[in-house]
Amino acid sequence: MDDQRATVRDGYDAMADAYDEQRRGAPADNDALVALKESLPAAPRVLDLGCGAGEGPLRYLPTERAVGLDISTVQLRIARERVDAGLVAGDMTALPFAADSFDAVTAFYSVIHLPIEDHGDCYAEVARVLEPGGEFLFSIGDDWAGENDDWLDAGERMAWSFPPMAETERLLAEAGFTITERYGVRSEMDDVDWPFLRCRLDAE
Repeated sequence: MDDQRATVRDGYDAMADAYDEQRRGAPADNDALVALKESLPAAPRVLDLGCGAGEGPLRYLPTERAVGLDISTVQLRIARERVDAGLVAGDMTALPFAADSFDAVTAFYSVIHLPIEDHGDCYAEVARVLEPGGEFLFSIGDDWAGENDDWLDAGERMAWSFPPMAETERLLAEAGFTITERYGVRSEMDDVDWPFLRCRLDAE
């Protein structure tokens, strides 16, 4: 495991309760997620990458056939107490699922924790596990990388990185995605509008 992944995993493990306190009750049904939900079939197969303690899309989308994946086993332990979805510890660049397993994939504030050089691998893996024509809704930033040694005043380090938006768009196209909608979603945690991209996997 590289240093950035270890920082992210260890940080979320150590501050799981503090982070959950910050996220709990925050709106999960933003305009982007509402639009995605309305487009999904009945009983959709949904994968939420970086599901954390289950306070994101898994709280809003149907969960009878949903799966959440996260690098933090402590966060997953909290999620097991509040969502009915399947929960898996894993890495977003090596998904432990068969091809064409899901109708939609979400990733809220999680791809942004990957090293920049691994974003393309993540998008390729999302494309692999999606049905052709499936949807990918995720948040991203625009050309920044850095760390915080005391994130949320919890005394734990956290790391983020993302390339310029034009590079994200190129990597998505390379993986077979077409961007269909763009949203700006306000994060109550840091009072910033984050770019959300809704993408469709090109049919084969």
